[in-house]
Amino acid sequence: MDMNLVDLAIEFAAKAHQSQKRKGTDIPYISHPFAVGMILLKAGCNEEVIAAGILHDTLEDTETTEEEIERLFGPKVLNIVIGCSEPDKGASWEDRKQHTLDDLKQAPLSIRQVACADKLHNLRSIKRDLSKIGEETWSKFKRGRLKQEWYYTGLVESLGYSSRFKLLDTFQDEVEEVFGPKLWNEEWGKFRRNKKFFDLMFEIIFAAPEQKKWIEIQLDQMGARDLLEKVGSLYYPIHSDFQEDFDQIARYLQDRGIEFQSNSEGPMMEIGFSAVLKRLLNLAPHEVYHHFYRNLKRGVL
Repeated sequence: MDMNLVDLAIEFAAKAHQSQKRKGTDIPYISHPFAVGMILLKAGCNEEVIAAGILHDTLEDTETTEEEIERLFGPKVLNIVIGCSEPDKGASWEDRKQHTLDDLKQAPLSIRQVACADKLHNLRSIKRDLSKIGEETWSKFKRGRLKQEWYYTGLVESLGYSSRFKLLDTFQDEVEEVFGPKLWNEEWGKFRRNKKFFDLMFEIIFAAPEQKKWIEIQLDQMGARDLLEKVGSLYYPIHSDFQEDFDQIARYLQDRGIEFQSNSEGPMMEIGFSAVLKRLLNLAPHEVYHHFYRNLKRGVL
């Protein structure tokens, strides 16, 4: 019988997980890896990534061996499944989750896509339970709401650390729905993934008067005038309410290799501008970095 990789993965995972149930329910566990595969299919991932998504828990939660996966599905699928598996089940919850967060920062895109789909489906299960039983939902987990918030917001940062991808946008939005914070202004949400908007915003920091007028016209056409004015009123000198954001972004950019001249007005303005945008648009630190670095390379900063 000639079966494609995804069909084979479905049959294999169904057998491997056949006696398992979803945590705290009588729902067959296989519903989760199937859903992960569907999320990856909808996201336009290739056959190997989808198959790996369906198989992502087999090494960690069943008797399946690495040799079986490699023989049936090949080394690429095996490497993705390994990359999505926790290596030490005996470690504490915090240590295991921190290991995941650290590894995902440097993981290849294929592993990050599967991990993102996995966590997205888990998060949607949490959202469904919250709508039914409210805060009692958190009692189902080894750690409660605060630890789950730490982990899921950490996942947003780790998954996007080296590069963004479309599925991460969906995951980030749904993490925000569950854990907050709400956007400062919901209308501003349309700018969060608009590279042109960020490029214009960074260009205006040091723009000459005539150039500044032209940038303002473009931002007006985008509907961003009120956001521009809000940022302008807060970023330099940095408003006291945003000092913590300023300090965080300054450290983060420096940790990622961006150097600033000490006691210089220019860097203070750049960091302040970035810090205010971060807070107003609920950006993850890596998003600020990617926009900042891009405009640094463009010669804007």
